Parts: sequence; C-alpha cells; structure tokens
Amino acid sequence: MQKHATRNHRHHDTDLGDDLIKIKAALRHATRDIQDRANEAFSNSYDDLKDKSFEMRENVGDYIADKPLKSVGFAVLAGLVIGFLLKKS
Repeated sequence: MQKHATRNHRHHDTDLGDDLIKIKAALRHATRDIQDRANEAFSNSYDDLKDKSFEMRENVGDYIADKPLKSVGFAVLAGLVIGFLLKKS
C-alpha cells in the first residue's frame, strides 16, 4: 500500500511540475504579447505626434505668411510678457 501512495505522490508531483511549466510558458507568452502591444502603441503615438507637430508647423507658417503684422505683434507681446516675468524674479 505504501508503494501505491508513493506512486500517487510522484504522479502528483509530475502533474504539478507540468502545470508549472505550462504556467511559465503562458506567462512568457503574455509578457511578449504585452511588450509587442506597448511597442506598437508607442510607435503609433510617436508617429501621430510627429504628424501633428508637422501640421502645426505648416499652420503656423501659413498664418505668419497670411498675417505678418499680427504675427509680429504677437511675438512682441510675448517677448514683453516674458521679459516682465523674468525681471520680476
């Protein structure tokens, strides 16, 4: 009877070891999947940001070309505000 109990114990240990191997493989797979998704999301975000910054640059350039005096006025006003804030510090 003791041999039977020992065999069951070994069988149980083998099942546990197999389960741990499966869990480890599943975790590795899940980790790779998460990394791939994060890399893709970061890449997409970077590309979107790059596209939007390019569009903003074009829009600002168009605005300056269409309204040069107003643009110079904004630049002077921004310079005065920044100078005032820096002088105050």
